[in-house]
Amino acid sequence: MLPLPSLSDFRARGQLIELLGHRIFVSDQGSGPPILFLHGFPTSSFDYAPLTPLLASQRRLVLFDFLGYGYSDKPPQHNYSLFEQADFAIAVAQHLGLGPLTLVAHDMGSSVALELLRRPQLPIERLVLLNGSVLLRHYRPLITQRLLLHPQIGPLLTRLGLINRTVFGKQFAKLFPSPPPAAELDLFWELIRHNDGHRNYHLLIRYLNERKQHELVWLDALAASRVPLTVIWGQRDPVSVPAIAKEVLLRRPDARYVPLHEVGHYPQWEDPQTVAQHILRA
Repeated sequence: MLPLPSLSDFRARGQLIELLGHRIFVSDQGSGPPILFLHGFPTSSFDYAPLTPLLASQRRLVLFDFLGYGYSDKPPQHNYSLFEQADFAIAVAQHLGLGPLTLVAHDMGSSVALELLRRPQLPIERLVLLNGSVLLRHYRPLITQRLLLHPQIGPLLTRLGLINRTVFGKQFAKLFPSPPPAAELDLFWELIRHNDGHRNYHLLIRYLNERKQHELVWLDALAASRVPLTVIWGQRDPVSVPAIAKEVLLRRPDARYVPLHEVGHYPQWEDPQTVAQHILRA
């Protein structure tokens, strides 16, 4: 694996842009046909940092932090809607003047991507989906995710500061076949707690309620779409299990499927070389 950039270097490659009344962290690097990246819960666009040195010589790479994540604004008591996050994706693309693009989406970002298929404002030329629970009947949430989603327990956990580095590290490490080094977990946590973002944890995870309500509409949009689709899936993911990928393939039998047999929930972090190779082929 290539050395990861430091958070300071990663941040220096981006800027805060005022979009839709909020400051959104956007990084625009590389040259060539554009790729727009959508990250997942609870992390940030830094999830894709291992990919950028592998792609930047051939593609223009646009990464941004959704509202409430990473270096973007994190307003308290906000309704963090997947529909609003889709609005921000469109706003970023329009602000940067992106033409036909490849859309790469992971985890929560996969639901945003399916919503974007329904919107003509974003010229999606190709779609790459990484592990994401786009069909909740196969979703296997961690215990912290279940508790945070509870209407009474979730706010209590964040108010009392019970979601801390130790709890985060133990739970987040379960998403990987081999736990990441503590230094890597520190990077993820630092971005989560930036601007007190960990205090919004119970608000951010409510995207799962929207996903439950709209998932069949979004999957129908995927089935109806003629956008070429590549599905890259870590087979050792305990949360977004491979059965979800198989459901996607039932709806899009024309999709190219790339199972990564020794990879967990974060293919772009665990095996960036293979993921980059298949993004370039998408």
